[in-house]
Amino acid sequence: MRTPSIITLALAALSVQAADYLRDIKPVLKARCYACHGALKQKAGLRVDSAANLRKGAKGEDVLSIGKPAESELLARLTAADIDERMPPEGAPLKPAEIAAIREWIAVGAPIPANETAEADPREHWAFQVPQLVKLPGDAGNVIDVLLEDQRSARGFKAQPIAERTIRLRRLYLDLIGLPPTRAQLTDTRPWEVIVDELLKSPHHGERWARHWMDIWRYTDWYGLGAQLRNSQKHI
Repeated sequence: MRTPSIITLALAALSVQAADYLRDIKPVLKARCYACHGALKQKAGLRVDSAANLRKGAKGEDVLSIGKPAESELLARLTAADIDERMPPEGAPLKPAEIAAIREWIAVGAPIPANETAEADPREHWAFQVPQLVKLPGDAGNVIDVLLEDQRSARGFKAQPIAERTIRLRRLYLDLIGLPPTRAQLTDTRPWEVIVDELLKSPHHGERWARHWMDIWRYTDWYGLGAQLRNSQKHI
């Protein structure tokens, strides 16, 4: 009467231990194989960062014999006795349990998970792309506002109207030299570019932006007072 129960438990245990690609195979490939056969580098033309890529093989040659692990080049290289042939070439060979999982996965047909995506080529990251000059309409106005307008519109935002000149002058002075303009400076009618150039040449502009560098090197007068030399001067 107990035999069916024992068989059921045995079958259940086998199903639990069955190799799963995402759980048992891919983590091993990622840890030991991606460096030479991933998105950035594909030695021998082999890429293993997805099951679909692994099935494509190396330079047109299959590395998996579906359902026949003993005939699979992948297993042959992973278990080779010759260290010049064994993969991975560096570090310890794969653990017996890892090889057993790959063998079982191949034996059951090397099933491919649905919707698996390969790693993106890091060379295609936007930071490595050559900047392209964006063509804008002749009457587009401020370039930054034009580039932001699409995102503003998508979120239902509207740009504020242009501020009064006195307000813009106050912002300009605070931004560039960290000091508010005087009453006379608020009534300055010279062209905007002239005022900007004048503020950029001001020693106050250097003093204001030096504070950013002081924050970076974590400036602090931890000793020295009055006429004494500051210890932090040697960092300048």
